[in-house]
Amino acid sequence: GSTLENVGFNKDVTAHGVHQLLHAALEIVPGLAEARLTQVWAGLRPDTRDNLPILGKTPVEGLIVATGHFRNGILLAPITAKLITELITKNETSYSLEPFSLQRFNQEASD
Repeated sequence: GSTLENVGFNKDVTAHGVHQLLHAALEIVPGLAEARLTQVWAGLRPDTRDNLPILGKTPVEGLIVATGHFRNGILLAPITAKLITELITKNETSYSLEPFSLQRFNQEASD
């Protein structure tokens, strides 16, 4: 399971977050109440204003990005890997990356 707290780049684990996860887990497996908690971890889930990932080339020569998948990173990993591999090896992709371009945010600013 996981929690979501909008706290910027702060990766501190909170008691509230641990409580949420443990409460849900104990509902399913009451025996976990006797388990020893040995480690907690928090990570970041990068997202974008429009909830779409950023995929493709950037203004920096040779820099290609694949980020901003938020909660769908593991789900979109196969297609993202395929498209970025195509871009690197063939300089083209089987699907348009235009909707996912970093430059879309520059277009928003000029509108």
